[in-house]
Amino acid sequence: MERLLNRRNTVILIGMLTLWRLYLSATLQLHPDETYYWLWSRHLDVSYFDHPPMVAYFIWLTTLLSKAELWVRFSGTIVTLILSGLTWRLALQLFGSVPVAAGSVIVFNAYPLSMLGLIVMTPDVPLFLFSALSVYLFWQIMRGGSTRLWYLLGLSFGLALLSKYTAILLAPGFFLYLLLTEQRRCLRTVHPYLALLLGLLCFSPVAYWNSQHDWVSFEFQLHNGLGAAHDSFGKVVEYLIGQLLITGPVLWLLGMYAALVGLGRGDKATFLLASTALPIIAFFGLTSYRTLAGPNWPMYAYFTFGILLTRYCLAGTSSIRRCLWAVAVLTSLSLSAVITLHARFNLLPLERYSKTLARADATNWFYGWRELGAALKKYPAKVFVVTSSHQLSAEIAYYTDARVLALTDGAARPSQFNLWGWPSAELAGKAGLYVWVEGDAADGEHFLATAGAPLLHGYRDGRIVRTYHVVAGEQRPALPAAAN
Repeated sequence: MERLLNRRNTVILIGMLTLWRLYLSATLQLHPDETYYWLWSRHLDVSYFDHPPMVAYFIWLTTLLSKAELWVRFSGTIVTLILSGLTWRLALQLFGSVPVAAGSVIVFNAYPLSMLGLIVMTPDVPLFLFSALSVYLFWQIMRGGSTRLWYLLGLSFGLALLSKYTAILLAPGFFLYLLLTEQRRCLRTVHPYLALLLGLLCFSPVAYWNSQHDWVSFEFQLHNGLGAAHDSFGKVVEYLIGQLLITGPVLWLLGMYAALVGLGRGDKATFLLASTALPIIAFFGLTSYRTLAGPNWPMYAYFTFGILLTRYCLAGTSSIRRCLWAVAVLTSLSLSAVITLHARFNLLPLERYSKTLARADATNWFYGWRELGAALKKYPAKVFVVTSSHQLSAEIAYYTDARVLALTDGAARPSQFNLWGWPSAELAGKAGLYVWVEGDAADGEHFLATAGAPLLHGYRDGRIVRTYHVVAGEQRPALPAAAN
């Protein structure tokens, strides 16, 4: 194990995986979430309906010269490399072992959430970066670093809050560590509190923006995370299955066991890793009893989780633990390979077994949008498109090169489009299209009856993965003042 897990081999492996990520980034069409956030980057603001603004800033920066898919996603690859470097440095500082550092980096890169999840450009990408940086800076302080590092930590924490609201869960982990170790003496100084204040100050533009928009973003996320109509243990089970899939089943189970064992050891390094991983994973597990947490919601906890697992398995001379680590990593790498190969090359012939299963395949979201954009650009007289989905409207904006103004109607779930509203004065009497996908709740009140609407199709390897209905709206010239 010591011969295999070294700096040289780790760099080679990470280099190969990075090339694969870049290839996927360049060749997969944008996921609907990505085009939605890309649209944010065309309208920069201090906050948005769904999330804080950092994802829009990242996309804006990487698309200054090109809006191609690779560049929309490019910061995901850069963040993955930075996280690999932070993992190496933190693991080496914590345990002084090159094999543990190398193994931790390999675990992080083996996660399906890293192989595909960090390619898809969402708020989780900047959140992962700044939360990991915050943990790293916190440890520098704990190992005797300058008190000025508290303020860098506050800034990093603030940037994490500007990425996603769930970054607030970092603070209880840090407080728990300080409270339960001899580092509690830090709580008798002013620095942790000023650092927290600095982080909140960084976040204040988002709070101000919300105060000017009826607290719409805070209310939406609170309802989205805790506002279910009924409780269910089944949702907790579904959440746990999601965690098994985004990390790898063997790796997750082994890591949870290692975390629980580590909590009872009194080892400061292990306790740091556990206190910045377990509370986040547990929080979303508990809230899933009310509202199912997305499998990606706790993904930033897996920065320290991988180091914790690797330390448990590779420390000492236990051949059983080392074998378990190897099995866990190989299982996760295999799962990542299957998912990414299937996403790009349709590796799994699902349609042979079930048409329903093939249509439900989540990787279909990377296909079928370019055809829609090309077809809609053939309607030169139609200056706008209305859809019943913020994601569909965003895909149309991206794949028509923003030549067609995309809007949403009253059937769409509330989104940033509601705040942008309808430019009624400019569009009154103009020709438009109403587009919806089978399964959407269509609302064609501004257009003719939807029966007999022309059909467009999105394809994946010659197989239809999505059907679009298109209705011309020439006979309904008046549009409402604002979307509902």
